[in-house]
Amino acid sequence: MPNAADPPHAPAMRAGLAAIAAGAPLDRDDIEAIFDELMDGRCEPSQIGALLMGLAVRGETSEQITGAASAMRRRVVPIPHRHPEVLDTCGTGGSGVPRRNVSTAVALAVAACGVPVAKHGNRGASSPSGSADVLEALGVDVMAGPEQVTACIDRVGVGFLFAPRLHPAMKHAMGPRRALGVRTLFNLLGPLTNPAGATRQLLGVYDPTRCEGVARALGALGSRRVCVVHGFRAGVSASPDAPWGIDDLSPEGESWVAEWRGGQLHTHVLTPEQAGLPRVDLAGLAGGSPEDNARALGALVDGEAGPYRVAVQYSGALALVAAGDGELSELPAHAEAIGRVLDDGSVRRVLEDLGRVSHTTL
Repeated sequence: MPNAADPPHAPAMRAGLAAIAAGAPLDRDDIEAIFDELMDGRCEPSQIGALLMGLAVRGETSEQITGAASAMRRRVVPIPHRHPEVLDTCGTGGSGVPRRNVSTAVALAVAACGVPVAKHGNRGASSPSGSADVLEALGVDVMAGPEQVTACIDRVGVGFLFAPRLHPAMKHAMGPRRALGVRTLFNLLGPLTNPAGATRQLLGVYDPTRCEGVARALGALGSRRVCVVHGFRAGVSASPDAPWGIDDLSPEGESWVAEWRGGQLHTHVLTPEQAGLPRVDLAGLAGGSPEDNARALGALVDGEAGPYRVAVQYSGALALVAAGDGELSELPAHAEAIGRVLDDGSVRRVLEDLGRVSHTTL
């Protein structure tokens, strides 16, 4: 009989750490087995920290990302809904450039255009105001249970999926992640593990070298169409090896896009002009507290012009491309559609309905 002081039985983790120490490869099945043990609470914190740092130093492969996401997906609290497909606009965060909440506003605007959205998200980590923070400041119950979230998606067309509430197995990695204090595989996994089963996504990543690997991983996980993006500062030529910018489309320069569509990977360089929009300085999107960002989002959905609107029209246009089967040449028409729903009050009504239904007792 095992002694209570014995470490948890985690043979896959032990084998994986031995492989990392020996410089041997780890494939999708290896990582999936390791993450099964990790998320079932069978691994020591020291093992988890060693694994995450070892993978980070090597650079996680697309197969490894897929394996970890597969294990994590099996342990989510599922959010059922009536739609054949839903879109997610969740990104990784972590670019270190605090901004207005673009992906959150895009989720509301795309829903106002008639596309069902399951917006995965969390509180701010690298910025003062994450999607949960700003929506809470706007009156949405971000802690709503699964039934309320389902009702929001089905009745309003958009629901907010608060990651900590719907990923209970993540608790086993929280301590090691906090102790390491560096980006690890877990910084990529959230957008790949939508509890509503999103198969279409607009996903911003903090590191341009990750775009193609994340897109391939989502394809392997069954996504139909995804656009994984990284935006660069003005004057920087977009490529995976360029100096890092932001985890969104860039409103002031070029953006690198890895698109998974029809079972194949395609890469693109996009600019605001391709969506029929002017370039605006990123400084015009500087964000603040949740209350400050909420005021800005409130003004946006009341039709206010400015850099924030341009950024939302731009990202919203690409989100509508990801939600359908059309071409990038449709970006200008989609940007106009986002502008219309911002001006005619449709996005404001979606936001108000989301707040009301999220607080409804079912």
